[in-house]
Amino acid sequence: MPTSTGQNRSVATSFLKGLDLMTVLARRPDGMAMPALVARLNLPRTSILRMLNTLELYGLAVRSGGLWRSTDRFHEWCSRDTYNEIKVHYHEALRRIAAEVQELVELGVGEGEGVRYIDWVQAEHSVTIDPLKSSLYPLHRTATGKLLLSQRPDLLKKFSDQRLLAEIEQAHLKGVAWNRRESDPNIMALAVWAGVPSTVTPVICIKWPFFRFTDAKARQALAVIRQTVSQLEKSAPALAPGRARPGRS
Repeated sequence: MPTSTGQNRSVATSFLKGLDLMTVLARRPDGMAMPALVARLNLPRTSILRMLNTLELYGLAVRSGGLWRSTDRFHEWCSRDTYNEIKVHYHEALRRIAAEVQELVELGVGEGEGVRYIDWVQAEHSVTIDPLKSSLYPLHRTATGKLLLSQRPDLLKKFSDQRLLAEIEQAHLKGVAWNRRESDPNIMALAVWAGVPSTVTPVICIKWPFFRFTDAKARQALAVIRQTVSQLEKSAPALAPGRARPGRS
């Protein structure tokens, strides 16, 4: 398509098809069955299914009772200030976890091929760990990133380190990832999902100075995080990525 400057501006047609699909779903909160989607989009069923599976991986679409719907996560993802909404939703949970485990607790989110830490609570100690602020960190270099990679089979193709791939496979199976003094020889880190696993679900990470770490403390931290997240989802489930958006009148 020529522009006013005479330049040629190409477009990603597969991406446009995905946007068309998401637009159709977002405007029909009651959901749509596959035959209706095929008729509406005039695309092969296999192509639509691949796009739906990708959106499901991102937590932006969900299948229930034979119908596909957009999720609350999709509408929150479109918000102008998503990070602030996430911080408000999870900050009290971070504070409770930090009070229980008495260590630094961070909240990380995936951003492209990196992880960004958007909130944290620091426990009182004479020796503390500085929270990771603002910058975007490579996924494979953090416990949080390894957990996010467990939902990104497309990105795993870039890695050949069998030990790393085995770690990520374990993270996929158990919902827990580790950074055992890999990024910093003085730090141990444990990362756990803050909701239903997906590439857009925040991750809670606890970090210990190596000299304060024990396996017993890690088990306690894991139990505290899971209990706190479970309570949060029961009391305020709006940010859970797998929940379908209720129908509107």
